[in-house]
Amino acid sequence: MKRRQRITIREILTKQGSAAKMRLLEGETGLDRYIDHARIQKPSLAFAGFTKNLSDYRLQVIGQTELEYLATRSTEEQHQVVNMVFDLRMAAVIVTRNLTPPTIILEAARRTDTPLLSSELPSSSFMTNMTLFLSHYLAPTIYQHGVYMDIFSLGVLITGSSGIGKSEIGLELISRGHRLIADDMVEFSRKSPGVVVGRSPETLRYHMEVRGLGILNIRDLYGAAAITDAKRLSLVVELVPWEQLAPEDRVLGEESGTDILGVNIPRVPIPIRSGRSLAVLVEVATRNQLLKHRGINSGEDFVQSLQNRINRGG
Repeated sequence: MKRRQRITIREILTKQGSAAKMRLLEGETGLDRYIDHARIQKPSLAFAGFTKNLSDYRLQVIGQTELEYLATRSTEEQHQVVNMVFDLRMAAVIVTRNLTPPTIILEAARRTDTPLLSSELPSSSFMTNMTLFLSHYLAPTIYQHGVYMDIFSLGVLITGSSGIGKSEIGLELISRGHRLIADDMVEFSRKSPGVVVGRSPETLRYHMEVRGLGILNIRDLYGAAAITDAKRLSLVVELVPWEQLAPEDRVLGEESGTDILGVNIPRVPIPIRSGRSLAVLVEVATRNQLLKHRGINSGEDFVQSLQNRINRGG
């Protein structure tokens, strides 16, 4: 289940108004307009009459350069281009360096109910800080069923069909000193290219459901050291019935990955069978992934060594 992120101008003011030194000049009735993209635009070309690529779902920043250029145009031209821009009913316009916008911009914002804000920061600083904030807030997000654990400092997602024993394995891993991040439903966001971070939805945080025991508060049972809020996803462990694993995979293992938010995450299937210590197997799979991060692949090394012996007639 994928969720499209958005944020209203009112929320931006609440969360970043103080940090970005912003205040509202006009357009209070438009504060519930929203943006859904972290990229910020400057309407420089729009003031020259080219508005084709101006997006009404992005923040627009007007700095000293834009205001100085606008002042070089005739009064009629100023009215024409400013009204053309504000008639797009953009999400919001921010004037930086605490500059006083000309009356024509104030009137256009008032007429179109477009939030017009002022920031004390220079354009470069404002755009850098706001882009960082929006990139995190608007990061692509999905929800995945499973148990998410911090094991040896790696984020490990344990998946499998309902009732296969994911929560029980998670509980045993917690007893062995590892940390719970989320149970049942995990929220994953792509924070940057190649980086997916998982956390628990607010309503489920620190809780785990175990059949026969009900809903447990892991923080209350084991203390703060048994939980953590978020971790980069490094490995997916899939619990599968024993009979579904191909014979060759039982010896060499299956090298595969799974796509989460466009990032290929290593995937390891672990077959379920009576008498197996599954928590230990998950630990070993995680340790093996740590070795792969260091360039050590036990399976490939074994196959290569065996091939060398065959080539030598050993």
